[in-house]
Amino acid sequence: MEHKSFISYKRILLTFYKFSVTEIDLGKLDENKKIKQEALLSSAFKLFTEKGINNTSISDIVSSAKLAKGTFYLYFKDKYDIRDRLVTKQGNRLFENANIALEKSGCQTLEDCVVFIADNVIDQLNENQALLKFISKNLSWAVFSNIRIAGKDNMNCMDIFEELIKKSGRKFENEELMIFMIVELVNSTCYSAIIYKSPVTLEELKPGLYTTIRGIIKQFEVN
Repeated sequence: MEHKSFISYKRILLTFYKFSVTEIDLGKLDENKKIKQEALLSSAFKLFTEKGINNTSISDIVSSAKLAKGTFYLYFKDKYDIRDRLVTKQGNRLFENANIALEKSGCQTLEDCVVFIADNVIDQLNENQALLKFISKNLSWAVFSNIRIAGKDNMNCMDIFEELIKKSGRKFENEELMIFMIVELVNSTCYSAIIYKSPVTLEELKPGLYTTIRGIIKQFEVN
């Protein structure tokens, strides 16, 4: 007959083993979920930028990702849901890069900081015109204002601008409208200049665009 203490020891080891196996299995499950979700996002982005959203079906996305159609609905409601997630993900990357560059730039004034962010994002989009086409056609204000910046403790884009305004020590009326106007101005004018080089090239556009951004900030300032 086994000694009671030895039996207890075996039970402890068995319990620990079961817990460890369960923990490993859950870890693998979470990793598999992330892999499948990333596969769907990557496939959707490729198809959306090549064919357009209207010409892309959920069947196309899952076929490209080599997954079952039912898997899609474990992560997304429909193709417009995955579109919004993609815009958020790509926007996050753009503003994360811009924020990192801003922190190294030494910009002091609010105007200089906002123009710096705009210029950095514009240059990134100019280098990736497929991304520009995708974002410009699908970036709603609701999606933009909820883009999260991982390097800034997951703050959203509006939080970043509000932080810059607070640091400036200046007062503005309707800050959200001010940022909205700047974002829409950049989005609309740069698309045409980058894609069509019309009515001017991007480099010809930039001086006037940045002067206008500074003017919008001044217009909303409360003296």
